[in-house]
Amino acid sequence: PFALRPPTRGVVADVLAIPEAAHRLDKPTSGLLLVAKTRPSLRHLSAQFQGLGIEKTYTAICYGTPKATPHGRRESVGPIEMHQSEDDDNNLPLGENQWQSTDVPLDGKSAITHWRVLKNIQHNNTQLSLLELKPKTGRYRQLRRHMAKIHGCPLVGDTVFAKGIEKGNNRYLGLFLCSSAVRFEHPCYGASSDIVERNRNAAARLSSDGSSGRVTFRSKGDRLMVEASIELPRHFADLLEN
Repeated sequence: PFALRPPTRGVVADVLAIPEAAHRLDKPTSGLLLVAKTRPSLRHLSAQFQGLGIEKTYTAICYGTPKATPHGRRESVGPIEMHQSEDDDNNLPLGENQWQSTDVPLDGKSAITHWRVLKNIQHNNTQLSLLELKPKTGRYRQLRRHMAKIHGCPLVGDTVFAKGIEKGNNRYLGLFLCSSAVRFEHPCYGASSDIVERNRNAAARLSSDGSSGRVTFRSKGDRLMVEASIELPRHFADLLEN
């Protein structure tokens, strides 16, 4: 696709011959991936990840319903306050979808996951939950391990942590974990009015070309913040509708 083509040499400095991913997704995870086209952009995005300045949002479906405070655990698991999106919509009573924070080390290192339940689902007589998750750290298989090991609610389609409890054809549909949104500082542009307007126009063209994604640009002081989101993969809709 055009987005992954390197820019014309001479127009932009330090062009990467092959655009390079600024982070990783687990192999079975679907969704958004930040890709840099120039070396300065790659360094800037890498620094944001290392400084925990990039906010990633994942959507998942798990078995059961995770509890705010698992019994028998001494680590920190409890409610937190987070910015609520104007698009928030769920079928839970007010207060039941509040953000929770699971702060439980993995492999001897700090691991923090913010999460909330968006919707409870009954599928083939099995209790499932639609989750929104925001990892504060990036440990190996962090979201999958926190949900399965700490809350006892492995993700549907997880061939490692849901082995033995998969029901029906769920095991053949893939992992129900999608990198659905990301928010970061633009690595090249500041928040000058002409740049903001130019990028808003570009985002409008992207949204009108039939793409399932959405990109918005907002000023934050002298920084230009980018927010990108996509629709969930089809297998999510298939499970939610059945």
